[in-house]
Amino acid sequence: MAQAFEAARAAAGTAPAATAAGLLAGLTGEQQQAVRHGTGPLLIMAGPGTGKTHTLIHRIAWLLGERLAEPWEILAVTFSVRAAGELRLRLSEMLGVELAGGVRAATFHSVCAQLLREHADLFGRTPEWTVYDQTEVRKTIEWLLSEHQRGQVGASAAATTLPAAAEIEREVSLAKNRLLAPGDYEHSSAHPADAVIGEVWRELEAEMRRLNAFAFDDLLVLAVSLLAERPYALRSLRERWRWLLVDEVQDTSPVQLELASLLAGPGGNLTAVGDPDQVLYSFRGADARGMRRLADRFPGHARIALSRNRRSRAEIVTAAVRCVQQNPARDPRALIAVRGPGGQASAVAFSSERDEAEWVTGTVAGALQAGVPPGEVMILARTGFTTEPLQRELARAGIAHRVLGALGLYERSEVRDALAYLTLLVNPRDARALVRAVSTPRRGIGERTQSQIVAVARERHNGDLIRACGDEHTAAQIRSTQAREKLARFAAGLQAAREDLEAGRSLSHVTIAAVTMPGGLVRWQEWLRDRADSATKRRDAERVLEDLRSLCRHVQAYEQHEEAATLTGFLEHAAGLHAEELADGEPDRRITVSTIHRSKGMEAAVVIVIGCEERLLPNWRALESADREQLEEERRLFYVASTRAKDRLHLTHVATRNGRQTAGPSRFLTEAGVLEADQ
Repeated sequence: MAQAFEAARAAAGTAPAATAAGLLAGLTGEQQQAVRHGTGPLLIMAGPGTGKTHTLIHRIAWLLGERLAEPWEILAVTFSVRAAGELRLRLSEMLGVELAGGVRAATFHSVCAQLLREHADLFGRTPEWTVYDQTEVRKTIEWLLSEHQRGQVGASAAATTLPAAAEIEREVSLAKNRLLAPGDYEHSSAHPADAVIGEVWRELEAEMRRLNAFAFDDLLVLAVSLLAERPYALRSLRERWRWLLVDEVQDTSPVQLELASLLAGPGGNLTAVGDPDQVLYSFRGADARGMRRLADRFPGHARIALSRNRRSRAEIVTAAVRCVQQNPARDPRALIAVRGPGGQASAVAFSSERDEAEWVTGTVAGALQAGVPPGEVMILARTGFTTEPLQRELARAGIAHRVLGALGLYERSEVRDALAYLTLLVNPRDARALVRAVSTPRRGIGERTQSQIVAVARERHNGDLIRACGDEHTAAQIRSTQAREKLARFAAGLQAAREDLEAGRSLSHVTIAAVTMPGGLVRWQEWLRDRADSATKRRDAERVLEDLRSLCRHVQAYEQHEEAATLTGFLEHAAGLHAEELADGEPDRRITVSTIHRSKGMEAAVVIVIGCEERLLPNWRALESADREQLEEERRLFYVASTRAKDRLHLTHVATRNGRQTAGPSRFLTEAGVLEADQ
């Protein structure tokens, strides 16, 4: 291994002789200082457009070039799958594919998933466990709260009005991200239904063990628990990854900060990069004080501020900073526009969203005609529904656009149905996957029979639901001959796909076998496409079939991309744990329409932020809340949106939206200095 990496190191130009001249050229003094920091903790305060990812990549290359680290000793973690993918891509461009491949660049969740697979038995799971996202956890809670199951929740439910499943899921998720157990939550929470939420939480944990699954939040919480309670496991990871680099620290929750602190160890080689002015995810547990807490955990740390913004013109930087400076708890920091003046930051008023959409469309068309590439045009909004009139206007004008914040492939209902089929192949204990798969298409298998299948699986087949579906004891409980036959075909189809998987057939083959099995997803949608009684149903069926084709193509791309491809690995990718890039790499020839949250980390020459109105940006919850932090986060959201722009920033507001009078232009426009206070 060492010889292979040595050859790759030389080919990438990271030998010691090339380090100073090659790696530091073009970096600012601040960046050079961060790149050349030696051992020990380093905290980097990096404003927007200051090249934080560029700095991290050069620091990794410098560590390799100076022989302070070998590739396999470096772990670079970040908050989102997209950010991790970007980090891997840029490392490959700088170091070469082979050398960069030795560096682990991933999300916190994927690192923890690997750790829990290695120690699954400690948590009552097999290594084939599956991940439940927010939607699946909520559905499991709904099932626990159903009339059939409510008795298991406990006597506390009788004395309190049951909260909705979504509210319970949110409370449990936030508590987990604060590293609380159910008992801790019950003692510290001010929620009026804290006792029943604690009971549901305990039942949820028991059910997740039966399902051989983890909730998305569990990956982090249980990894921290494992490392805190088993020194040998922590010692092994510290020896494996001697250098830890954490990007987007401002978006991390307390549990992620605890994980980073554990992995680095006291006085360890931790490099943490973040910007408290860009904290946007408090609803997911992100803490604006994260950098301060890391500073407290590592009192001997070095501190460097990256303040030279190379992205935006001075007019844009000035407007954005003027606004975010209104946050009273903010630490003063400089942000210098290296490109100087020559840009535009303006507020534009309209009478209605229709006028707004027409003007935005005309402005975009003008920019494209003037030679601005489509990828350099971005339209942002606080919420997705605000962009709907604009999307219709863009479509009428023939302007191709992509929408971020809309449902992705793996979020679409029919694709999730297909993923349930695949999940059963690797985790046949997953009863929630069974319920979804056996019900799509409908086979006449009701809740009573589904419960019987689960019982038979646990009593006779060690939890194997596929075998239980074909068991004679199950068939004997079904009165309908047609339903019996459909369940038998379902079991036979899944068993055949599982045998193909166990025989080593390609993942593409297995996926196609699962979705095209007799009586399955593709056969049903083909029937609807050819025989449905309305044109709308036929068109919807064709759309679903194309989504299923896309799923098969994604499996094929994953298989080609990943050297040791497994179906479990693909399901982790679909759950959002990994950053493999499955796109074809071609430049996008569409403009971007996005929510502000989804645009983070992106940039464009022309940025138009629509809906800059009171009760929209900032939203009504922040204005009505007694918690000042909510309004401060909305101001940071405006700051992030504004600093996506390189040359032109347009901020629009309307007098009426959806036929109702708005609350007037956003206070942020006045704070930014782009609108007079009396306008």
